[in-house]
Amino acid sequence: MMVTALMSSCEKMVPSESTEVKNAEKANVVLRVTHFEQVPLNNMTRIAVDSVCTRLNFAVYDAEGVRKELVSQKNGEADFGVASLSLEEGDYRLVIVGNSGQNNPSFKANEKVSITGKDMTDTFWNSGELHVGSENITKSFSLKRIVSLVQFVPEDDVPTGVDSIQISYRGSRGTFDGLTGYGSTTAQQNVSLSLKGSDSPIAFYMIPRAENDSLDVTVESFAAKQRLTKKVIENIPVRRNSATICRGVLFDNESSTHGTTATVTVDNTWDDSIQITF
Repeated sequence: MMVTALMSSCEKMVPSESTEVKNAEKANVVLRVTHFEQVPLNNMTRIAVDSVCTRLNFAVYDAEGVRKELVSQKNGEADFGVASLSLEEGDYRLVIVGNSGQNNPSFKANEKVSITGKDMTDTFWNSGELHVGSENITKSFSLKRIVSLVQFVPEDDVPTGVDSIQISYRGSRGTFDGLTGYGSTTAQQNVSLSLKGSDSPIAFYMIPRAENDSLDVTVESFAAKQRLTKKVIENIPVRRNSATICRGVLFDNESSTHGTTATVTVDNTWDDSIQITF
C-alpha cells in the first residue's frame, strides 16, 4: 500500500558506537536519545539514530518558559543523538524533537514549537523536567511519534490533466505545545501536493490537537492552476501515531460526511490505522 511508503520505519535503535560527545570536558549535562517508541515488540534490531530521522533538536527552557539552550544536529555529525550542555544549577524544562525536514523546527518562548509545512515529515518528540545540581548528570530519552498521517484513496479516476491537489482545513499541522506534544493552533492550513503520476500519494502529516481530534477537509484538484473539482469531507478522525485512510469518490464535486468507521492493522510500526469511507 502507498501508505506504507510514507510511514517511517521505526526500529529499536541506539546511538552509533562511534559517537563522540562534543565539549564533553566542559559539559555538566549529557542528553542521549536511546530509542523511539511505537515499534514492534518482537523487533529488537539495533540501528543508528540517523536511520529514523535526519534532524534532532534539544531545547532547554527555564521555569518561566525562556529558552536557555538549543542544540541542533544533522545526521552525519559525530555526536548525532547526544547533546552535551553546560548549565547553571537550577530547574529546567527539556523539549526534544526529531524529524527529517529540510530545516530545523522553530523553538519559541513558552515551549512553543513550529515546523513549516514543507518540512512536515514523520515527527518524534519528548519533554521532561531537568534538575541540574552540583554533580554531572546523564539522561536518556525515548522519542514518541506525535503525527497522524491522513491519506485519501480515490475510488474514481483522477480527471485528465490534473497536476496538483490542494488540501485545506482548520486546525493544527506543525505548530505544537512542546510540553504536551499536541497541536496548539486552529489556523487555516493549506497543503499543496504535486501529482506526478497515477501512483502519487494524496497524503499529508499533521499533529493532532488532542488524543481524539477530527478535521473537516476540502480537497481541490487543479490542472494548470485551474480548479477542476472540489470535495468537502467532514469529521475525519485523526490520532497521534495512527494513519487515517479515507476511501471514496473524491472527484465528483459533492460534499459528504464519512460513513462506517473500521479499525484495521496496516503497518505494525504504527498504531492501528483508522479506515473511513465517504
